[in-house]
Amino acid sequence: MPTGGAQSTPKIEVAIQAACKELNAELKANPGCKPNIAATARRHSVNYTTLRNRFQGHTKPRNESHGHQQLISPEQESVLVAWLEHLGTTGHPVCKRTIKQRVEFMRGKKPGRDWVYRFLGRHPQIILAKPSGLDPKRARAFNRPSVQRYLDKLKKIVENHGIPAENIYNMDEKGCQWGGGKKGTCRKYFFSRCLHSKYKYRSANLELITIIECISADGKDLWPGFVFEGQQYDPEWFKTNRQIMYVPSFCHDDVIY
Repeated sequence: MPTGGAQSTPKIEVAIQAACKELNAELKANPGCKPNIAATARRHSVNYTTLRNRFQGHTKPRNESHGHQQLISPEQESVLVAWLEHLGTTGHPVCKRTIKQRVEFMRGKKPGRDWVYRFLGRHPQIILAKPSGLDPKRARAFNRPSVQRYLDKLKKIVENHGIPAENIYNMDEKGCQWGGGKKGTCRKYFFSRCLHSKYKYRSANLELITIIECISADGKDLWPGFVFEGQQYDPEWFKTNRQIMYVPSFCHDDVIY
């Protein structure tokens, strides 16, 4: 069976799959009506003929039509994709070297130089990306049940006390190494394309200058704060703007506004 034609890049394949899903939903909602393939193709910026042939079952995705030519079977690749997505979500992503070793163990044959990129082309839901470091303590606390409990409690407090959006602030901190530091390895890892935040476990032992930001729920922001590790700093260093306040120490009982 022929493939999807010239439109076979990962981004276009994602758009075709989304368009087919939309057409199937439209057909299910209105069984007696013919879905508008042309309008759907325009909304998803895909070729009309390519979408029509795929939706009507005349063509298959490239990974299905060339399954017999692949190093591992389409079924094995589906399991591999699910494995990569799971590891990427849990903060333990896999790099190119590791996945090649896994495929070699499965197949008994070493993948070629371009196998990874052909694999990514067949599975557009997987991408190579550089992850951000995730502290193990934060990883243990950052899970769906914990986040949902926090949001439920926050919603209850806001509703019970009638707190307006301008009085709700979010504070966060960002650590930066003095002088820029090292940006870490350039190695990329596999993640689900749908995964917004990409993390990988790292060591929590860092010496940082902390930058503190604070933004309200209605979009207003406060001036950022900088926390230095040193014991003595000249106040003259910080007199670049009248709105910048220099605090020599946070070890006081008074509240600083």
